Amino acid sequence: MAGVVTATFEKDDNVTVNLTNPHSMQLFVLNADPTVGADVHFLNTGVPHAVAFLDKLEGLDISRLGAYLRYHEAFSPKGTNANFARILSPGHIAIRTYERGVEDETLACGTGMTACALLHAVLTDAPSPIQVDVAGGDTLKVGFQRTGDRFTDVTLTGPADLVFTGDIQI
Repeated sequence: MAGVVTATFEKDDNVTVNLTNPHSMQLFVLNADPTVGADVHFLNTGVPHAVAFLDKLEGLDISRLGAYLRYHEAFSPKGTNANFARILSPGHIAIRTYERGVEDETLACGTGMTACALLHAVLTDAPSPIQVDVAGGDTLKVGFQRTGDRFTDVTLTGPADLVFTGDIQI
C-alpha cells in the first residue's frame, strides 16, 4: 500500500532506500498540545506519522505520550505513529518513536525518521540531507528534493544488519 520501495547497497556497508513521495502534510494539527507540551504536525511517508519537536527527549514517557497521539481524535479512525524529535543542530535531529501495531517505543522507524526530517526541513528550512539519531544508537541520513512543501526523491541511508534467514514452504 505504501508503493514500490527499492534499495541500493553502498560500498561502506550502508543501504540507501528510495521511499515513496510523502503526502498529506498538516502543520500544527494540535497547536501547543498541553499533554505533549508542543505543537504536533502530521506527514504520511507511506504510513501516517504525528511529530512533535521538543526541547529534550530524555525521560519522556514514550509509551504514554505515544499512545495519547496514536489514538487522538485528530488522527482517527486509523490512528498514527507518534514521533518525538529534538533539534541537535541545523540539519541534525534526534528522535524517539512510538509505532502503532507494536503499541510501544521502537529503536528505529524508517518512515518515522523520514517524517521528522522532512518536517524539520519545512519548519527550519534545513537543506538535504538531514541527519537523524535514533534510539537504537545509529545515525541515518534522509535525503530529498524540495519544492515548497512538496518532497520528491526521498531517500534514507544508514546501516543495515542481517537479522535472520529462513525458508518458507508454500
